[in-house]
Amino acid sequence: MEPDGWVVVGLPANIYSLVDTQIVPGTLLGLPADVRFTPVGWNWDYGDGTTATLPTRGGTWSALGLREFDATPTSHVYERGGDYTIRLSITYRAEYRIDGGGFVPIAGTITLPANELYITAGGAKTVLVDRDCTVAPAGPGC
Repeated sequence: MEPDGWVVVGLPANIYSLVDTQIVPGTLLGLPADVRFTPVGWNWDYGDGTTATLPTRGGTWSALGLREFDATPTSHVYERGGDYTIRLSITYRAEYRIDGGGFVPIAGTITLPANELYITAGGAKTVLVDRDCTVAPAGPGC
């Protein structure tokens, strides 16, 4: 998430997932076999009573071409200060293949929990200064 581990009350926190398609190799009846898990839904519990199910994993502000604290498809705004636990579960569709053949869909989906994030939401204050603090470090507000 951005910012890392803390958020400013009233501003978007950019929360995103790094999960992508995973292929798990194995053996079935003596033949090489793979199961491919493709994420299709991200189920967020933001810890403040708000949840969302989204079709995208999101990305960093930089990767999305945005400035810090811009809203993203996966951002969340906390309205109150405090400590929160963000929980994510990811829904996958699965496919299998045997001996290098084409992937065959498996009916249904599977939803698995991801790691939890522990964050602190707090306020921010801006400060006006009397002059350039690098020139006059003892000036008011420096």
